[in-house]
Amino acid sequence: MNDLGIYIHWPFCIVKCPYCDFNSHKITNYNENDWLNAYLDQIDFFKTFCLNNFININKLSSIFFGGGTPSLMKPHVIEKIIEKALNTFGFKNNIEITLEANPSTLEFKNIKSFKEAGINRVSLGVQALNDNDLKYLGRIHKFSDITITLNQVLKVFENTSVDLIFGLPNQSLAIWEKELDKFLLNFDPQHISAYQLTIEKGTKFFNLLNNNKIEPINEETEEQFYKLTKNIVEKHHFIQYEISNFSKNNFKSVHNQLYWKSENWIGIGPGSISRLWDKDKKRYEIENFKKPSTWLKNIIFNQNKLKKIQLIDNVTSDNEILIMGLRLNEGIEIKKLTNFNLIKQKNFRQLLKKRLIKIENKKIIIENNYLIKLNAILSKIMNNQQLL
Repeated sequence: MNDLGIYIHWPFCIVKCPYCDFNSHKITNYNENDWLNAYLDQIDFFKTFCLNNFININKLSSIFFGGGTPSLMKPHVIEKIIEKALNTFGFKNNIEITLEANPSTLEFKNIKSFKEAGINRVSLGVQALNDNDLKYLGRIHKFSDITITLNQVLKVFENTSVDLIFGLPNQSLAIWEKELDKFLLNFDPQHISAYQLTIEKGTKFFNLLNNNKIEPINEETEEQFYKLTKNIVEKHHFIQYEISNFSKNNFKSVHNQLYWKSENWIGIGPGSISRLWDKDKKRYEIENFKKPSTWLKNIIFNQNKLKKIQLIDNVTSDNEILIMGLRLNEGIEIKKLTNFNLIKQKNFRQLLKKRLIKIENKKIIIENNYLIKLNAILSKIMNNQQLL
């Protein structure tokens, strides 16, 4: 049986960041009871869907409140959603229940209330370590807010993750090295997600790029930032377990591993996606309506509660399994793939011979020093392209 998690999407933010391509929107007036009832209704819907489609239901190993900025939700709303999930699916021992938050929105008065509601892990969107970079990224908090909030969160929660972004245009490697080292000397979170800034379609940064108003760093500098960040974080006793994620012992993100290991997860809320395996190893993709008002209206008033339900073909499924699974240091289990001939292709054998990848303990693994070349390696495997 596959592990099972639930993702709850809260689509509202105080402001929309210029690099963000998530389904997030500036917060407006909304009916709290309508939103709560819609979340609860969709949890019920998925229990019925799983039973009707012969999907083995395991107890939940994780719940993740993402967004948007879900720390804008009222603690009592979060508590009712958690209670509903418990009563509908049941919880595994030591279930991980994460709340994404920003230093400017996770107010001190709510920190303990969120824990009392059932949250046991906070993922804090720190992003940058000085006020100029925070302003460039469109963040509304300052570094002083980070200091105050993170200190309070670390006192209340035993499992805290910090999100960081590096590789901004004109960012200095030397300054980033000093900032990150000092930050990790002063704070002791259990988990760090550190991402290279990427410019995605549909964002403000993408428009600026097209108008030649920003210039991203080059590939060589990207690699320098990545290696520097990895070395500093590991110096502070974090263990890399995914290309951009590092943890102390026993603090890997349970929920994100569901994605990377292609397990089962249910997406609740506007624009969220589900992936579910049935007993015959067929995989469902389930898509919610993206626009918040459309999602809410269809959940509450209409019979058509979902935008799309489809079975994923084997090629698409295998490609997704590889894209997600090879991000992990431990790699992906070969048995997850439906097309075992994939590993017999010429390019795959050449990658093995060049020791860029290996097969170990029935898993396909990218050698650690080549994780930064993930996209190029995936392209060779999935498209059977000639090696450079």
